[in-house]
This record gives sequence, structure tokens and C-alpha cells, in this order.
Amino acid sequence: MNPSKQDRTEKKTNASHQAETFIGLLSAMSPLNISILDSLPVHIFIEDRQGRTLFANKLACEKNGKKLDELIGKTVFDFFSPAIAEEVRAHDLETWETKQLRIREAVVDFNGEPIHMLSGTSIIQGEEEGQEYLLGFSLDISERIEAEEKLERLAFYDPLTGLPNRRYVEHYGDGYLRTGEEVISALLIFDLDYFKKINDSLGYEAGDLLLQETARRLRTLETEHILAARISGDEFALLMSNVKEISEVSAMCEKLLERFRQPFAVFDKKVPISVSIGVSVYPEDGETLYSLLVHADLAVNVLKNKGKNGYQFFTTSMKESANQRLEKEISLSQGLEKGEFVLHYQPKVYISTGEVYGMEALVRWNSENGLVYPGDFIDLAEETGMIVPLGEWVLREACRQCKEWHELGHTHLKVSVNVSAIQFQKQDFAELTARILKETGLEPAALELELTESTVMEKPKEAAAILMRLQQLGVSISIDDFGTGFSSFSYLKQFPMNALKIDRSFIQNIEEEEADKAIAKAMISLARNLGLMIVAEGVENEKQMEILRKAGCDAAQGYFFSRPLDTSAFLDYIRRSKAR
Repeated sequence: MNPSKQDRTEKKTNASHQAETFIGLLSAMSPLNISILDSLPVHIFIEDRQGRTLFANKLACEKNGKKLDELIGKTVFDFFSPAIAEEVRAHDLETWETKQLRIREAVVDFNGEPIHMLSGTSIIQGEEEGQEYLLGFSLDISERIEAEEKLERLAFYDPLTGLPNRRYVEHYGDGYLRTGEEVISALLIFDLDYFKKINDSLGYEAGDLLLQETARRLRTLETEHILAARISGDEFALLMSNVKEISEVSAMCEKLLERFRQPFAVFDKKVPISVSIGVSVYPEDGETLYSLLVHADLAVNVLKNKGKNGYQFFTTSMKESANQRLEKEISLSQGLEKGEFVLHYQPKVYISTGEVYGMEALVRWNSENGLVYPGDFIDLAEETGMIVPLGEWVLREACRQCKEWHELGHTHLKVSVNVSAIQFQKQDFAELTARILKETGLEPAALELELTESTVMEKPKEAAAILMRLQQLGVSISIDDFGTGFSSFSYLKQFPMNALKIDRSFIQNIEEEEADKAIAKAMISLARNLGLMIVAEGVENEKQMEILRKAGCDAAQGYFFSRPLDTSAFLDYIRRSKAR
């Protein structure tokens, strides 16, 4: 037979067979079934064993841009690229072989448009015995995939800078931790020095711009072996893998420092920025990413305590120090809860008469290991924020005790209480002081608050408002450690205050050092001209007392009169001084 004629005959036979199969299938499907299939929001199609389309519902026809009669007899090779068609056909053949429902997700290209599809295939029985068809369905899940990608981006990426966030680093960062005979990994954690001050002075918008520019500079360091991330706030990270020499890590630290030596342009201002970098190395400094993060953070803190703008590798001694610090923090917190703190009182004396007119309340920690002095816990209390509840307790207890002594007849006594910068800068400090005075019944004139120069100068406008409110209550204000802070004394005119305390550093060598004597005399003269009381602290001998008396100093305190005393010892001291 003529080959072309044979081909035409075979095609005619195939077409006839497809038509018969299609007619038989449709006759087996009621109009109601077809209507139901057409109304479903799913692409549905039926094929024979050769992969030829026998039926497609309305949505499947619309997706392919063809009418049903144009789809009949077509295979996946007529719709998709060869690669995708081969994959789909292989999937269908597996279904024919296993006779089980098969479901998968795939990206399918419809007319040049890639679409995420959820598809499934199953074998169904026809009307006649042994008659089988492949039923396929597919659902466009592009919106779901897009939503999941958005959620993942929100979960694993920082929206401000676009960098991976801490969660991303913790979740996927282990892939960067590689080690072997020739390679190691390293984690660099760093934050921007003085970022908070810039944020406070220029505003949060400026702070955001700084963070975005930081991210831009970090991206210039990224390679396939270096991941940049924003951990939190102004804290960033570089995760390095495939490191052959530790010197490569040091070189990266130097490169990072160099990147930040160039000032940042913010609102037409050139803002200088430096960074403090902590480094931990895998696996030497930790076998998990979490431990590396913790240890790199410790290294940053150690560096900041020594001086910023540099880098510091983690050492095991840092962990030991951190553990000791943590134990001390826990003990300090528990001590506050258990009421382990007590106040001792150091007498304050008028130099001209020798009369005790008041006392400074000094906190002590009566811990399980004995009496602990402020130098061993105040810094920690300030760093952890525990200074706020501790300072409130000190103020309340000092006022209560002073009121108790007033009721015993010592109504001339005035108690001085030191106020930390953190405590003072809380918005409600003046209101807290007023409330404590009311609770304890102490007259405001019997309370003096001592603040350092740096405390009032950190935020001058806010400080002036708080000091004015305190003076309106009738409370006295004293500047502690006078002369050790700001070189300009212009603030003395800006703030309402009642007294100045000459720092002990100017008193301890006053009898030998002419410079200290001259400074002390100048301070006394300045206070007198401003109408302020002047008090010298740290007085330890008669010679110092005589110099201060001749210079016209009003009052003094120190070991020459008495060391700080507990409540009962102080009361005895008062009674003895009155008897003299």
C-alpha cells in the first residue's frame, strides 16, 4: 500500500476511534455531571492510555485558550514545552502503572506564563468492563505560593533593610557552619557605636536611614561564602564560611571597620559612625549557631568595656566572667525581693559650729556572703535597670527613717539621697518623690537629693523641668562630685539648685597640693557668689578641716567625723554630739 495512503488511513482510523471514545464517554456522563465539572474552580481533564485528551471542563478549556473540540485528541506535548511535557507524561504513566492517586506541585508554563499548579491524577473505570481512563485535575495555587513567600519574607527578612534577620540566621545559618582539615567558619556580630545618641538627637527617621546605609555597605562584602544579616536594632552580623586561615577573619574585621570610617550622609549632615565587632569561630567557640551568637555578643560587650571602634575575638575566660555576672545579677534581684538591702548614714556637719545638721543615706547589700558595698553592685544595678526599684526603695526608706528620727525629737536632721541618672530621667521621678514624701509624712524641706553634673547635663531641658518641679515641692537639690564633670560652669545658672559638694579628689591632698587648695577655694568662692551652700566630702583629718574653715566652706563629711553608721549607731552618734 502507498505509505501516504496508509498514513491517511491510520489517522482516519485513530480519529474515528477517538471520536467513538469521546462520544461513548460523553454519553456515559449526564448533562448534570458535565455541568458540575464545568462549575468547579479546578481544571479537570480525562485522557486515554495514550495520553490523548478525551474531555476537559470549561476552566481547563479557558486556561488553554481553546474550545473543547480543539482539545480532543491532543496530548501534553501540544500544550507544553518538551521538558515539561516529558515530566507530565512520566507522571501520568506512573499513575497508569500504580493505579493510585498521585498529587504533586509543579510550575507549569502556559503560553509563556509560569504558574504554580497543584495537580493530581487517578485512574477511573469506564462503562464497559476493562475500560479505563486517566482523570486529571489541576488548581492554580499561585496566590497561595505568593502569600507563603510574603509570609516567609516577613518571617525571615528585615523589612527596613531587606537583610536576613536573626530568625533567618538561626534557621538557615547552620548551612554556613563548615569545618574540616582546611576550612573553618566564623560569626562576626557588631553594632553601631553611639547609635542611640544619634537616634535621640536626629530622630528615628535619621536612625532608619543609618540602618539602611549600613545594610548597603554590608552587601558590598557579601559573597557566596559570606552572609550579611540584621540581628536586632543596630546589631548586624556577617557569617563567614570556607575560611582557610584565621587571618582571613581578622582581615574581614579590618575591612568592616574601614567601611564605616566614611561618614554617613543623613539629612545633609555628615554623621561619623564606628562599629564594635565581636567574633566567634566554629567549632572552637561553639558547635551550634546559637552558642556562636552568644559568644560573639559576649566579645562585643568586652570590647565596649575596654573601648569601642575595634574587634574582639571570643575567649573562654569571657564566658566565665559572664557566668559570674549572671549569678551576681540573679543574686542582686533576689536580694531586692528578700529585702537584703540596708541603709547606713554618714553625718554631715557644719564646720563653724561642729553641729550635725544631716546625714547622707548610703546603701549596703547585706548578702549571704556578708556586707557588700556600692562599688561592687551599683554599676551592675544600673546596667540591668535594677537601679530603678533599688533607688525607689532607698528614697522611701531614707525618708521613713528620717521621719522616725524627727518623731524622736531630732527635727533638725536633713537626709541626703543619691539619685542615679537612670532613675532621675524617668518621666515620673518628681511625682514619685512627692508620693513618697506623702506616704512617709516627711517634710519636703528635710529631703535633699544629690545628683552628679553628668546626670543633669545629659538632657538639660528635661532636667531643668524636673528640678523645678522638685524645688516647687520644697525639696533641696545638691550637685554631687562638683568639679569632676563639665569644664563649663554655665549650667549653674540654668538649673535650680541649693548646694554644691566638692569632690573628695580635691580634698584628699589639699594640705600638700597647692593646686587642689586653690581649686577648692575657687569652688567655695563660686558657691558663695551664687548663694549656694558648699559641702566638702572625704574630709579625713584636722589639717583639711582647718583649710576648709579658713576658706569659708559651710559644711563637711568624712571619716574625720564618722564613717557611715547603721541606724542604731547613728542615733547614738546624734545623742552624743548633742551632749557635747
